[in-house]
Amino acid sequence: MCGRYSLTNTNAIKKMYNLDLTPRYNIAPSQEVLTFTDKHIMRKWSYSPLWAKSPMNLINARSETLDQKPSFRQAKRCIIIADGWYEWKSNESSKIPYYHHLNGEIFHFAGLYNTEGCLIVTRKSSHNLSFVHYRMPVLLENNEINDWLNGANIFSSNLSNSIQAYPVSKYVNNTKNDDYRCFKKI
Repeated sequence: MCGRYSLTNTNAIKKMYNLDLTPRYNIAPSQEVLTFTDKHIMRKWSYSPLWAKSPMNLINARSETLDQKPSFRQAKRCIIIADGWYEWKSNESSKIPYYHHLNGEIFHFAGLYNTEGCLIVTRKSSHNLSFVHYRMPVLLENNEINDWLNGANIFSSNLSNSIQAYPVSKYVNNTKNDDYRCFKKI
C-alpha cells in the first residue's frame, strides 16, 4: 500500500519536464498530485469509478486484480511522479514510518485515472522492502513508461530492487507537516 509520498527534487523536475514545482515532503490522499499521460496534469489523489453513486475515494489498486475489478474497467493509465514514499511498519506496540527512496532520484508510479481523480497501482513488496510492508507501489523505469501508458502490464521492474528504506519520525503522520523533517532519518 502507498498512503503518502514525496516529490522534493524540483531541480530534476525542471530538467526532466520543464516544470516549476514547490517541493512536497508529505503528499497525502485527496491532495493534487503531478501525473503524466501525454501531458502533465495535476489530479486529485482519490479515485472513484464514474458509475459510483457516492465517492469511493480509492488511493491504491492491486495489480493482481486490476483487470478483474469493475471499478477499474473504464480507468485510463497514467504515471505519478515521485522521489520517495512512506510506509508504516507494524510492531507489537505501534507503527513506525519508513521512507523509501532512490537517493533523491525521480521515479514513476504506475497509476490509473478518470475525470474524478487518480490512484497508485500496487504489488507485492520486493524482497528488499518486505521487512517494512507486504505491499509497495508498482515502479516504472523510464523505458517502461510508454509501454505502461499503452496498456502493457508491467508489474515488476528491476527498479524495485534499488529502492532503499530507513525509519523516520512520526512527524510525517500529520498531513499538515510538509517539510524536510518528514523524511529525516532517525
